[in-house]
Amino acid sequence: MKKYLFLLITAAILMACATLTPAERQELAKKVNAALDDRHYTIDIRTMSPRRGPMKTVTSDWSLEVKGDTLVSYLPYIGRAFTVPYGGGMGLNFTAPISEYHEKKGSKNARQITILVSNNEDTYTYIIEVFDNGSSSIDVQARNREGISYSGDMSFPIK
Repeated sequence: MKKYLFLLITAAILMACATLTPAERQELAKKVNAALDDRHYTIDIRTMSPRRGPMKTVTSDWSLEVKGDTLVSYLPYIGRAFTVPYGGGMGLNFTAPISEYHEKKGSKNARQITILVSNNEDTYTYIIEVFDNGSSSIDVQARNREGISYSGDMSFPIK
């Protein structure tokens, strides 16, 4: 079921990209690459995929933001927590300094970014894959929680 939903979303993204002219696609790719090079970007979340259970569409303004050497994680979380502070803790809603930031070339003109952050609850690894059209996937691994994945799009401020 997840495969079919993933294929449907991918097809929708490809159809949306097909409506752009080559010049518009090139301009969008420049914006995406400039934002990644500057390490100042925001990814707005559309869907989340917990390790247990089906993919869910996200209806609120959830996002992941990188501001230079700071990560602002405002993400919903569904999954099993192995060790959690009394009251449930922060989940994936926090701002923390980035400990490590690595980037490499991914598949199909994508850039894969690995970010390591820690807060007083846990240590997290964010693996972000961003395509030239701004379409993104995020995989979050934590020491004390089950992993979870998200998909979304890079957003740009309106000028």
